[in-house]
Formats: sequence, C-alpha cells, structure tokens
Amino acid sequence: MDQDNATTAAAAPTLVVGLRFQPSDALLMGYLYCKVSGKMHMGDVIKECDLYGQKEPWELWELYGGDKLQPGEDLYFYTQLKKTLDGSRINRSVGTGTWMGEDFNEPITFSQKLLGYKKRYTYEDGVTEQVGRWIMQEYNLNASLHDNDYDYVLCRIRKNDRSN
Repeated sequence: MDQDNATTAAAAPTLVVGLRFQPSDALLMGYLYCKVSGKMHMGDVIKECDLYGQKEPWELWELYGGDKLQPGEDLYFYTQLKKTLDGSRINRSVGTGTWMGEDFNEPITFSQKLLGYKKRYTYEDGVTEQVGRWIMQEYNLNASLHDNDYDYVLCRIRKNDRSN
C-alpha cells in the first residue's frame, strides 16, 4: 500500500460493518464536552483536523475517507478555532475560500439544559465549481460547561451533491 493510500485508510472511520455513525446533536455535544474536559473522545470516528487551514474541503473529504461513505453520511472533526489578528473575530478561512455562516446559532438542549449551539456554514469565495458544494455544521459548548481557555469545536462536514 503506498503512503497516500495508507494515510487515507488509517484516517477512514472504523465502525462495525453495517453500523452508521449518525449521532444526535445532543450526543455530539457530549462528545465535545468529553474532548475538552480530557475524558474520552471518539478518536476512531471523530478525528482532530485543522478545518480552518490550507486544505480545501474536498481535499479533507478525500484524505479522511469521505469518498467511501454512503450517501447521506458525513465526516466529523474536532478542530480549534482561530482568531483574526486583532483577536476580535473567528477566522473561518479554508484553502482558497471561507466558511460563510448561513444562520443564527441554534440552541441544543437536553432535559431542558442548554448544552451549546450549532451553526451552519457553506464553502464560499473559493474555487467556483466547489462553491456551495460543501456544508459544515459547527458545534460549540455552552460557556458554563467549560473554562475560558477552551477553543475546540466539533464540526460535521457534508458534501452537497446538488448541482449549483
């Protein structure tokens, strides 16, 4: 197996044959809480990856085995937020484009307790034929559930196969 195939094979999610990883929003918040509190995390299924870096969404998709997923399945990542140089905003640039927010933070609750928020983003301003083809949901913990040094989020990446 060459180096590229070995990397992809090692990065692909490992689940029991016949099972799909399709967690609820509340369960994803639980995984994120465990990650930032140093307890356990879903290392085989939720990888750590710089989603706000130099690689394009489709490069990440291929690198982490997205092309091997069934229709409707997604990739999940823990990633660190990056602030702009002046520290006033979060920098969500990715490759040659950016993740643009489409909606407001949607609260995620469990047993009437606010766990955190999710927000939907799409890939914009980059490679023209890829604009709108990549969707990301970013999950943030409620501030009362972590310390102030927390900078991790959990993200779900989905390929939008609808034509533009």
